[in-house]
Amino acid sequence: MRSPLATLLPLCSAFTYTFAALTLKRATERGVGAWRVTFIANWMVALGFLPWLLQGGEPYTLTTLAQATLSGCAFFVGQIFTFLAITRGDVSLTTPILGTKVLFVALLAPFFAHESLNPVLWGSAGLTCLATALLGGEFQTNSKRLIPSLLYGISAALAYATTDILQQCWAPNLGFGHFAPVMFATIGFLSLGLLPFFDEPLTALPAPAVSLAMGGGLLLTAQATGIAFSIAQFHEVTLTNILYATRGIWSVLVVWSVGHWFQNTEKSVGTTLMLRRLLGAAILLGAVLLSLLCK
Repeated sequence: MRSPLATLLPLCSAFTYTFAALTLKRATERGVGAWRVTFIANWMVALGFLPWLLQGGEPYTLTTLAQATLSGCAFFVGQIFTFLAITRGDVSLTTPILGTKVLFVALLAPFFAHESLNPVLWGSAGLTCLATALLGGEFQTNSKRLIPSLLYGISAALAYATTDILQQCWAPNLGFGHFAPVMFATIGFLSLGLLPFFDEPLTALPAPAVSLAMGGGLLLTAQATGIAFSIAQFHEVTLTNILYATRGIWSVLVVWSVGHWFQNTEKSVGTTLMLRRLLGAAILLGAVLLSLLCK
């Protein structure tokens, strides 16, 4: 019998991610900056995964250490491409492009993760991409920023998909308790390479802004734990990503209902855009239901 946790953990992670994103966005608006937010959040996640070492696992070898390290590297590469896509392209185009991660996972899983996909699950992955596009920003983009949006956005989606595939393939070799801390510690240490790009040192930041960044990092740790554990434990990387994509639904509902708590003004974008986002949310919900029915 399929464990209920295989469904609940990705859904809870999607919900938590929404609040993490709003908190980190607010930190950026308070002057922390994207690179410094990434640095603080990555180290919060890295430290947050250290207690999993107490769970234990298989003994480390050079091979398994390399596998966990490479998984962390793949995720960090995805972060860099995401930043480049946002800063050199258009967010309104980058957001739906990042949603193609689900499709990349579905394409890679049969070849590398030994996961067989039936037509229903393929259809669910396609609907998820469509829903993500509708949930994204406006479809207007500067032609000069189109290529960077596509190039960096697709690269980021592929890097994130590769990370998930590697986790499903390699995490069982060590056990989650030994694999995840090394993977996320790698992301933390690679973040040291961001230091030269800071506008100001971390010590120059106001305490409230740092608190927001750290709070967002804690929420990221919680949602990352749910996703990473689900992929490593239940070996349903495609379905896990479809369920996790429901963060698009939560982003609409949370912004509409309590976005003002975070000084978020996205609910004022207009009725047409918000209705389109609700349509995307409905399609995404249908994709999730389809994927669950085929299990």
